[in-house]
Amino acid sequence: MDALKKAVGVLLPAMRISLALVMLSICLLFAAEMLGFMPDKSSFMLESRKQISEALAIQFSTIASDQDPHRIERMLNALIKRNPDILSAGIRLQNNQLIFQVNDHVKEWADYDSQKSTSTHLVVPIFRDSEKWGDIEFKFAPIAGESASDFLEHPSFKMAIFFLVVGFFIYLAFMLRTLKVLDPSAVIPERVNAAFDTLAEGVIIIDEYEQIVLANNAFLKKITSPMAALLGKKASQLKWKSADDSTTDVYLPWQTVLKTGKSSIGAHLKLTSPDNDTFKFVINASPILAGNDAPQGVLITLDDITEIEERNTKLQTMVSMLEESQAQVKEQNKELHFLATRDSLTGCLNRRAFNELFEKAFADALQNNLELCCIMVDIDHFKRVNDNYGHATGDVIIKLLAEILTTNTRKIDLVGRYGGEEFCLVLPGLSVDEAITVAERIRLRIKSESVARYETGPWVTASLGVASILDKPEDPSELNKFADEALYVAKESGRNRVVRWQLQNEFAEKVKTAPEPAEKNLPAPQPEAAKEDSKVSKLQMRVDELEQIASQISTELESPMVRS
Repeated sequence: MDALKKAVGVLLPAMRISLALVMLSICLLFAAEMLGFMPDKSSFMLESRKQISEALAIQFSTIASDQDPHRIERMLNALIKRNPDILSAGIRLQNNQLIFQVNDHVKEWADYDSQKSTSTHLVVPIFRDSEKWGDIEFKFAPIAGESASDFLEHPSFKMAIFFLVVGFFIYLAFMLRTLKVLDPSAVIPERVNAAFDTLAEGVIIIDEYEQIVLANNAFLKKITSPMAALLGKKASQLKWKSADDSTTDVYLPWQTVLKTGKSSIGAHLKLTSPDNDTFKFVINASPILAGNDAPQGVLITLDDITEIEERNTKLQTMVSMLEESQAQVKEQNKELHFLATRDSLTGCLNRRAFNELFEKAFADALQNNLELCCIMVDIDHFKRVNDNYGHATGDVIIKLLAEILTTNTRKIDLVGRYGGEEFCLVLPGLSVDEAITVAERIRLRIKSESVARYETGPWVTASLGVASILDKPEDPSELNKFADEALYVAKESGRNRVVRWQLQNEFAEKVKTAPEPAEKNLPAPQPEAAKEDSKVSKLQMRVDELEQIASQISTELESPMVRS
């Protein structure tokens, strides 16, 4: 089968070349005929008829002077018998009277009335005593080639057919012999071809003009082309593309090797086969040096990495999908963690999550010898809010307190809902004075915000208890307990105030006092009554707030530290 393919691969190019040579020879033949290098039978016959007509004109004019018309008739008969090209002849007088004809001249001459001779109608004038006596008319057979049917009999056509048939086979035999002698693959021994065919990677050998002189079976199977189709073709004429499919000029390593004489290793190129299959190769090119160390060819090896690239692409796709899935899982876990650690109403930390982070912050403070404060916050008379305004309004107040706690603390601070209307804050790195300042700011803010947001109430206040790690609690629970005790004292001493925990628990003398809100000694306002006295109540609340601020400033001026 391989021998048959090789024979066909040699025969087809030889046939194409032979046909081209035949057509070229025919063209040269016609060109030579047009330029007058070949004899023209038609021109020769026309010139012969012209000479005959001139000789007959002189001879018949002489006979006409002797006034012997019968002699003219005898000469015409003899002339027609001896010359088969003359179909008919006749003598016509000056008055257009036909006085003699040979071979039905009237029919052959037909209605031709021109006095000008042509290749088929010849008119010979006869003169008597310098006066025209009449004409002798000759009807000749058409010269070969003047009609379409005569073209097939033309020598040039016959010569062209001869060249086309006989010349084709002669040229074919010549080209087969020539191609066999000049076959570039014959330069490489058969054992070398066999050795290259055993290699799994593709091998191409090119000459100094980039023309392919050898390609092994591994490469030929990839591009599904016979060796005869590649033989003598430039390697750069194959459909090469850059590995990254860029539109810039493709770097062909063997061109550099031919210029520099140095090897090229590891070039990546793509090749599209005639079947539109694309392969990716790792190409190594080594020079084939002549005796003067000048490159006279290149040995090119092509390692097919198409399958590896496809697997890598699939692997990258799978990795990308896995990373995307992991990101989605991570995001979902983040959402689940948020839901698991947050209070559904306020968004603050729930008690379990708060305690875990509290323990970590407490341990870090002890390890790094840092301050840490805990604040317990509780809404004053919250049951009265629920009873008078409903639980929905109570939830709104709780959310308001959570918002105020979050906006008045740092990102590193912990804000947790301990239960009901009670919240707990952990402030890492803040001193007691700083924590009290934060607590006071929160107390004032909850009071002013409730008045500003709800014209008809409820207007609420909050009590806060502050404890520090400097109070030497044993664990976070005890620090939380200290802050809760301070909160209890704040509530018992009149509410709407901030109380600092004291070891001696002498809260009665050192508590940070605040004037009792005007509404404490009044019965709980009903929604209708509160609506009527809203403006007066708001003014009263503002007065209470200003008095509280003044009391705080006075206390701070008297003592560098506020101890409640």
